[in-house]
Amino acid sequence: MGKLLTIETGFTCNSRCHYCTQLDYRVIPQADQLDLSTEQISQRIAYAASQGYDEIGFSGGEPTIRPDFLDLVALAKSYDFQKIGVTTNGRMFAYRAFAEQALDAGLNSFTFSIHGHTAEIHDRIAHARGAFDQAMQGLAHLSSLAKRRGIDLHLMNNQILLPDNTPYISDIIEQMAPHGVGLFMIQPFIAQRSNVDDLARFYVPYADVVQAVKSAIPHLKRWNARIKPYNVPNCLLWPLGREHVEAQFYDITVFREFEQEKAGEFKAFKAKQWYRIDDCRTCTEACPGFRIEQFPQGQMLDQVLETASEFAKDWPADPSPGPLLLTGTELFEPQTLRNTLKQLAAVHGPVGWLTAACERSTRQELAEMACDLAKEGVLAELVLVTQPLDQRFLAQRVLEKGNLEEMRQFLFRLAELREAGATLPAITVLLNIGDLLRLLEDPLLMPQWPALTKACKKAAGPAAVTALIAVSNFPRGQQPPDMQRQRQQNLDMIQRLADACRQAGLEPGTLTLGDRRGLDPARAEQMRIIEAQLAEVLPVTPWTHRLFRHPLARAELDFVTWSPPWLFEREGLASITSEKQTDSAQGLRQVAVAALKLGQGTHADGAGEVEARSEGG
Repeated sequence: MGKLLTIETGFTCNSRCHYCTQLDYRVIPQADQLDLSTEQISQRIAYAASQGYDEIGFSGGEPTIRPDFLDLVALAKSYDFQKIGVTTNGRMFAYRAFAEQALDAGLNSFTFSIHGHTAEIHDRIAHARGAFDQAMQGLAHLSSLAKRRGIDLHLMNNQILLPDNTPYISDIIEQMAPHGVGLFMIQPFIAQRSNVDDLARFYVPYADVVQAVKSAIPHLKRWNARIKPYNVPNCLLWPLGREHVEAQFYDITVFREFEQEKAGEFKAFKAKQWYRIDDCRTCTEACPGFRIEQFPQGQMLDQVLETASEFAKDWPADPSPGPLLLTGTELFEPQTLRNTLKQLAAVHGPVGWLTAACERSTRQELAEMACDLAKEGVLAELVLVTQPLDQRFLAQRVLEKGNLEEMRQFLFRLAELREAGATLPAITVLLNIGDLLRLLEDPLLMPQWPALTKACKKAAGPAAVTALIAVSNFPRGQQPPDMQRQRQQNLDMIQRLADACRQAGLEPGTLTLGDRRGLDPARAEQMRIIEAQLAEVLPVTPWTHRLFRHPLARAELDFVTWSPPWLFEREGLASITSEKQTDSAQGLRQVAVAALKLGQGTHADGAGEVEARSEGG
């Protein structure tokens, strides 16, 4: 395999696949402006040539709908790349003239994204009527043109595995192999912040993946084709035979749309997207381990309870610090979440729960759970993390739509239950200063503030709603502003924010996390000053002895959790060490064994350690 660089061209697409991690970027105003320009992509093509890449690919969004797509392919051809490829939904190739022009320009490698063997399945997933027929017509055009011209095309398919298409891998092979598709890539649904609340709908356990691949082996043999799984540990599939199962390959370099100077600029950023079992330590495969979405639910609960007990050892006896506060629950199944809160309360008394209402449960389920647990005396406080449209971490040219609409849906469901006689916990809204200022001053966001506060009051009824205003950490590697010099400016701003909250019917306060911040001295000092200034205007709510960090609430899981990472940039917080987790590694071995035996269960109740791993290809 050659040295391949894939260039992300942007976000514009003519499909709206439900599983897509980029949907947030397509609902914001003028989303097409997030796409890279012709000049930027041309520079990246030249970069690939200068760095010794002999293969180049384009991905999106949907690259083929760009007006300059064929010109970019022709430019790549002028650099003599051995392969010039595209990852595509295939719809543009339904136009035979376009297919001919693409081949003329130099395109010779195609990775289709066809997710079902029927229009009913694929069009539902793509959320685009006619997408399946167009894609299959496009594949037929390319196949027939290649035969007529006597050229060898590399034709592949990439199927995202969801519950309604995983059983039909064999059918997709039979549908596409006659047209020359020889490699069938599969990968389970990957959760990120933008789609984690769909995890309940789209989760496929490894055992189901192994079963589907096993069923597909005779069809791969029939067509002399191969299957390549991504984000599935190799050890689960090798027992099926290596002749038609190809190892996942993670050394493909991706020039991400937000990187400026070179591919892999942000490779140092560690995301805990995988966990490991004992056998991983000696394995030489190019495999990062088990996906974090597959982390056993029983082990999630155990780790929370253990971490909370360690954390609670430092609680002051008098006065009470307030309810223990749980966060980082986005990957918890509904029953796991309910059991976790109940067991925490059984040991530590009524608890609080910090959520963005973007969980593995529907918002109706979340609202019913909150009310049930409040009635049982388990849940004392519901802390709502709110984030308006914002810049994506590390990707300053990309925006996320935030969660305010999801939060409003959740609050209205709470209101319906309260009006029907249900018991609600106390409601608190968590906002950092920057987000609150933008909600009050940015014309694009200003309508969302009254909509949010109205929903809060509707849910709470006659009860008070607290608005906690916090300061997120100053950026690393930069000299923080002089908070003492701008003291009066800060006090005026804080008073303005407090007045805005009161006018909206919320009771403002400020959040402090104590002096144990894991910050450099300069940032720590300025944080101390601004928090003291907040305390001059607002009542203080300390979370030093309330908020604890369990392994799935770490800042490194920011890619999937809505818990603000600055909440945990502190020293001295309890966490489970790798030494404490070695006994549970054998449990993850049971997961692998269960999958290999193709049993009915989806999990074992043990897990190995969650390791920091850089993002794979």
